[in-house]
Amino acid sequence: MKEKRLYTTGEFAKMAGVTIRTIRYYDTKGILKPSHHNDSGHRLYSDKDFVKLKKILALKYLGLSLDEVMSTELNFEKDDMMNSLRLQKNIIKNKINHMKIVLSAIETAEISMQNENDLNWDKTVDIIEILESEKELLQQYIDSSNLNASVKLQDRFSSNKHGWYNWVFKNINLKKRSKVLEIGCGNGALWAKNIENLNEKTNVTLTDVCEDMISDAKTSLKGYHDRFNFQIADPNDIPFKDESFDIVIANHILFYMKDLDVVLKEIHRVLKPGGRFYCSTIDGNHMKELEELMLGFNNNIKISEERLSTKFGLSNGESILNKYFSDVQQYLYEDKLIVNDTKGILEYIYSIPGNILEVIENKKKEFEVYIDKNIQQNGEFHITNSQGLFESIKR
Repeated sequence: MKEKRLYTTGEFAKMAGVTIRTIRYYDTKGILKPSHHNDSGHRLYSDKDFVKLKKILALKYLGLSLDEVMSTELNFEKDDMMNSLRLQKNIIKNKINHMKIVLSAIETAEISMQNENDLNWDKTVDIIEILESEKELLQQYIDSSNLNASVKLQDRFSSNKHGWYNWVFKNINLKKRSKVLEIGCGNGALWAKNIENLNEKTNVTLTDVCEDMISDAKTSLKGYHDRFNFQIADPNDIPFKDESFDIVIANHILFYMKDLDVVLKEIHRVLKPGGRFYCSTIDGNHMKELEELMLGFNNNIKISEERLSTKFGLSNGESILNKYFSDVQQYLYEDKLIVNDTKGILEYIYSIPGNILEVIENKKKEFEVYIDKNIQQNGEFHITNSQGLFESIKR
């Protein structure tokens, strides 16, 4: 029988690429006790201990605190690992995007100041404005990603069996040869879910500010690219001629716009006389139960739906649209989300813009247990899904 190899603390630490101090600390905390001790009382570790250490280090890398590692590392399953990987990926993506913005601002500042003897404050202000613009583009990317996650959430848990995108499509007055522009198309879900009902003669142009979103839309509409035009476009400066479209659609994006008046003027400009503008939004009660649930875990957590509805929501949307369009009509979508699966709601929560990732970064497992407990108490969790659609006509 082959004799089992035992390792000293120094050998064990070197194998794992950590310090001796870390190994001793894990012993003190009770996270990783050595399997053996020699006659002098020194720690000796086995290959089995090494497997356990690698598991602990992996969980630490995924953002779990030491207390969470102690409570979860013995029963951490594949789904837990996938959720942790998804959370860590979102955290890293946000950090990368932030650093890209900072790097771009620094490079812009360098170029601007190369030929200047003294600091030019006018150019400095211009640099700050560029930085703010890039932050806005990044935020729109994050918001688009959140919208995609929201689509998945509604597909799984909506009590309205028709579905949001089918309902929106049915309320749009599409004609055979209509020229249609969608602002902020996201992953193209509106068209992918209604492709069988879309007339082949209808000309549809899909735009989004983010290249990744356009790529997602192309993937969703694979096999139908000949029926669509795809283009990266900023809603503040729509790259099409005056009076180019019969219909413009903005699905859940107007409340993200920094200067809504500029965007609405652009939409009005590219619409033909008598053309129709369709835009969807939410009200202040949208997802209110989810926000209350999250605040119950930590009152510093915020989700943005209620704040967004004050910028452009069901209660103030008509008055905002009346400045640029006529015959404004509102259609309400009747629905609520009945959530009976913890992982489904967590996937959406992890996509929410704001501070959620920062607040729970080191308490992820504790947060997930909290969410699961609240759902399991009643077998399901009801969430208000308060959305609607405005239809208006160019004056």
